[in-house]
Amino acid sequence: MMRESLLFKLHSGGLVPGVEVDKNRFKEVYKSKYGKVRIYRVLSVSKESKEWVKNNRRCDAEGSWYCPGQYPPGLQKVLKDKKDFKQLEDFNAKSEADDDYQRKYFEHLNDPQKAAAARRAQKKGTAATKMTLSQNEIKQINLKWENNDITSTLFGLVRDNDVDSFKSIVQSTPHYVHMRSKDGRGPM
Repeated sequence: MMRESLLFKLHSGGLVPGVEVDKNRFKEVYKSKYGKVRIYRVLSVSKESKEWVKNNRRCDAEGSWYCPGQYPPGLQKVLKDKKDFKQLEDFNAKSEADDDYQRKYFEHLNDPQKAAAARRAQKKGTAATKMTLSQNEIKQINLKWENNDITSTLFGLVRDNDVDSFKSIVQSTPHYVHMRSKDGRGPM
């Protein structure tokens, strides 16, 4: 689903094999050193749309840089079918997971013994697989930016949202989370 989005294509075009940006619609005008920031010029905009924008620009004050978006009538068909981007960590959005979290929070607040038992059970489950690295070891790993089988595998798991495989690999080899590919991207 994400792979089909315009945002993904503009971000990953030319960086991820098989992902291309429509050269008839967008021209890359800026790319930062590691490709984290990319700016495109939108091509093939009709004169009608350009005129509409010029005549319907609404800013909070004359000459201001803050001008809330208005879209030309020609985009209404596209915008009707849009799905807004949403951060995973959107704390303003209400979800069932929030209700469950709050329920558990208040249960544990009212019954500290139950909370302690839950923490012990969780710790026992992860103690066998937890391996810690010293700050120096982490620093050494972070110094080596290179493309290799491990960084490619981790990238593939993250790209494909294969959370279970990613967790399994990280639990058995926790130092992998600190590895970086040549362009500076890592699994986290």
